[in-house]
Amino acid sequence: MIQSDFAVVTIVRDDLYFLKRFIAYYGGLFGRRNLYIISHGDEDAVRELAEGCTIFPIPAIETSKFTMLHWRTKNHLKNALRQWYRHVIVCDVDEFIVVDPASGMNLRSWLETAPVRTVYSAMGMEVLHMRDRESDSIEEGILGPRRHVRVDLHYAKPCILSRNAHLARGGHYSEYDRLNLPEFLYLFHMKYCDFDLFVDTLNRRNAMIEAQKAVAGGEQVRTNPAWFAENRRDEETFAAFEAAPVEAVFDLSPIRAAMHKSWRPRKNNLWHFDRPDYPQVYHLPERFIGADQA
Repeated sequence: MIQSDFAVVTIVRDDLYFLKRFIAYYGGLFGRRNLYIISHGDEDAVRELAEGCTIFPIPAIETSKFTMLHWRTKNHLKNALRQWYRHVIVCDVDEFIVVDPASGMNLRSWLETAPVRTVYSAMGMEVLHMRDRESDSIEEGILGPRRHVRVDLHYAKPCILSRNAHLARGGHYSEYDRLNLPEFLYLFHMKYCDFDLFVDTLNRRNAMIEAQKAVAGGEQVRTNPAWFAENRRDEETFAAFEAAPVEAVFDLSPIRAAMHKSWRPRKNNLWHFDRPDYPQVYHLPERFIGADQA
């Protein structure tokens, strides 16, 4: 067992591939016991794969209020753990928070000396599968077999907390009034990291939505719009990745400057920055290969 001053909180339903990679990465850094996995439906497969982790089971009740209950649960669990841990990481099971290897640190070694009483946000990056040039398997890791990324500021999330700060709107905003955005900190969102995995995941999400509709009693089902079958454009989405030009230089400093410049309050005591679309695709520098592996 790794003794740790750090806890990681996530939620999972049936994303077994991402759960495997999540445990390998964060468990390798902080020890499995310090991974707090909210298991929606308490599936046997999750318990088997996450053996040694701290599992927080919740019922598989289909409800139109799933997203609200999901984030209410994460906030309460995060607040409880914050009393006992130096830093608490809150992220989805397909999100990997990585420190730039050029810094000479990894996530754990940085957090061991990172100041507390703050909220850290990470630069949000979508990892893209370029099917026309990336055929390697992602079974043992994603960064390396996949080297193309795009900035997505919806995933520049407040994700490492050592103070009281409510997370809201899917975890994309917090009540903390300062933007603490280390230039070496990245959140790699893996939704698009593999076409076949993407299709399989959305098939399962579509089935979940249909189950919610069946018990909603005429109420509107509220959750991620991407989970609705009518919003899918699988082939079109990935073809657009392949057609995008690739930037010659991996330099995100102008984007970080724009985030700081536009930082301001929004309603409900939350804070945010502008989130324009950045269509540019970057080839991830060689130093990031294997950075999603502990």
